[in-house]
Amino acid sequence: MMSTNSFEEILEEKCEKLRDLETATMLIKSKEAMKEELFKIRAAVSEMSNGIESIKSKLNEMKEQNNECRELLSLFEALDKKVLHMEQSVPPELIHDYHNAESSLSLNISSEEKLAKELQRSEVNNDVIKLETPMRDCKKMLFNEFEVCPMILLISKDEFNTVPKYIIGRQSLDTVNNLIDTINRILKAKYTFLSLGKAHARKQGKLNVYLNYKKQDLDICNDNEYVYFFTGEDYEKHTNTKLNKIKLNLLTVLRHCKRLREYRVKNDLRYVVLTNK
Repeated sequence: MMSTNSFEEILEEKCEKLRDLETATMLIKSKEAMKEELFKIRAAVSEMSNGIESIKSKLNEMKEQNNECRELLSLFEALDKKVLHMEQSVPPELIHDYHNAESSLSLNISSEEKLAKELQRSEVNNDVIKLETPMRDCKKMLFNEFEVCPMILLISKDEFNTVPKYIIGRQSLDTVNNLIDTINRILKAKYTFLSLGKAHARKQGKLNVYLNYKKQDLDICNDNEYVYFFTGEDYEKHTNTKLNKIKLNLLTVLRHCKRLREYRVKNDLRYVVLTNK
């Protein structure tokens, strides 16, 4: 038996189709307005993209400035340690005598210049007599006393770019230079300890450590050259961490950049600082 639709149902169906046609007609009429809105949205998105790129560029600049600040902070920390060490190690009498010498020099500078000119005139066999006051010797002693060992120079960006990828892997320049800072602190601690002498080591209860360092020096140093070095044991002692695979790869980078060389005594590996850099 066929189903028949009532007049109301047919009318409702036709009204629905009419509403759909009206909606389609409105969309067709407003096509240009929609196109204009889409162009506005595209321009806004493009402007946001440019803003994001600008922010990225500023962030990279801030990152470089942050690295420079960290390096500057490291230098300030090293200088602070030097000042503290000077304060603890230099006798007050020496500082007092130094200030007296400064005052004396400022009062007699004109007479000193006159004497220097007279000495320069008295050349014998073209050898000029050099005048150097005890005050300047004192100044050299004060400011050179704490350079107990050469420091390893940081790796520059250009040098870093020359390191083969199979050596450096995914490690960054900051990682390499952070390791150099750590090694420099180890070297400074070691050779400051050695410079204070055997009596100081005995007083600190570290005589065995001092004697072991001296024995290692005899194994590697000769009469022509004194070399500065550290070992994996030194690294572990000062950082409480071992030289893992990543750090060993970074040491290979330092060897490639002529900062270090390896020296083996039987089963003991030493990392020697190259001072020609």
